Amino acid sequence: LVSSYSALRCACQLSTWRMSQSGRDLRHKSKQSAKLLDPEVLIDEIIRAKGPHKYQDGLHEDTWEEELERIPLFMTKVPDVIDPLTSPAIAALQDFKYEEDSSEAARALALKEDGNEWFKMKQYKKAVIAYSEGIKLSLDEEINAVLYANRAAAHFHLGNYRSSLSDATHSKELNPNHLKAFLRGALCCMELERFGEAVQWCDEGLKVEGENTKLKDLRSKATKGKKQQERDERKLLVIRKQEKQKETQLLKVIQSRGVHLAESSTEGNEVDEQGFPTLQLAMTGPHPSGARVHLDNEGTLVWPVLFLYPEYGLTDFVSAFHENHRFLDHVQQMFDSENRPPWDKDGKYTLNAIELYFEDRTTGEYVPVNLESTLATILSTPRCVVQFGTPAFVVLSNQTTFHDAFLNHQT
Repeated sequence: LVSSYSALRCACQLSTWRMSQSGRDLRHKSKQSAKLLDPEVLIDEIIRAKGPHKYQDGLHEDTWEEELERIPLFMTKVPDVIDPLTSPAIAALQDFKYEEDSSEAARALALKEDGNEWFKMKQYKKAVIAYSEGIKLSLDEEINAVLYANRAAAHFHLGNYRSSLSDATHSKELNPNHLKAFLRGALCCMELERFGEAVQWCDEGLKVEGENTKLKDLRSKATKGKKQQERDERKLLVIRKQEKQKETQLLKVIQSRGVHLAESSTEGNEVDEQGFPTLQLAMTGPHPSGARVHLDNEGTLVWPVLFLYPEYGLTDFVSAFHENHRFLDHVQQMFDSENRPPWDKDGKYTLNAIELYFEDRTTGEYVPVNLESTLATILSTPRCVVQFGTPAFVVLSNQTTFHDAFLNHQT
């Protein structure tokens, strides 16, 4: 009996242990299942099961920035030219946006929005392109009025004021009530200093919206600019009158000295835009200094004079040669024995060897000039004609073979 009782007790304990072990196994399996339901654990288990594997289509370590730049979502700037081969994603999006089954008006509006975005980013050239494409597509006057006004704004920021004014004019013609067109037109006229036209643009715009403060301010500035411009024009007119009077008086003095001036190629007496007679004489010297014949305080004519050295292809320019000065006075300074010209390597251009000539424009002959003569004496010679307001003289040395060859027209 005791033996049977002991056996039964052992069986019960064994059964209890098995039940406890089974419960622990069940709880362990439940915990494992719960862990597998965790996404991070699940991903780790999948990676562990598959083993190490490198993703073949991922970004490359050295070029990841350039690769991201080709993905529309991560782009920092849109390419100027969209090539389907190099930028297939953008080309696809563009085709989707401007699909052919869309109406021309819808596509024009989409281009307008594109232009607006470029404008906000201060990409005004691209904005001009977008608005221009929209204008080509749209036949709607309302839409085109907006597109022209927007393109006028883009041109304005690019400094293309005349193009901007032209677009503002088109916008105004398409929609006489489009206020932005009047504002842009007035601003362009202000930049072009066409203040009278700016006032007109403002007046037309104020008929659309009489209390528009921007147009009122612009009109006030344009009015002031117009008045100042008119004052400046009056001052300029007075100055031009005075200059014409001086030039006419100078011409009379020159003619009284017996100087022969070459006439210009223009025939007849002409008048300029202000109605003043135009002198048929070239009074301005060709030298970059702008030196020209004038009267000094004592009433003496002062000429710019050109000396030519045909043997060397060089020139000397005297900007102020008084008519009562002798040629010898200047030649002595130009050919000082102690300061020989650097180009006269043979020393043949000395004071004793120098000869001066002027060309007779009628016969082509070279007329000798006496170095003791004054400029006034030579200029009053009938065969001497002054061209371009600058007397010109040829300088030769009688110690060179070039001297005779030149005078005989053999060079």
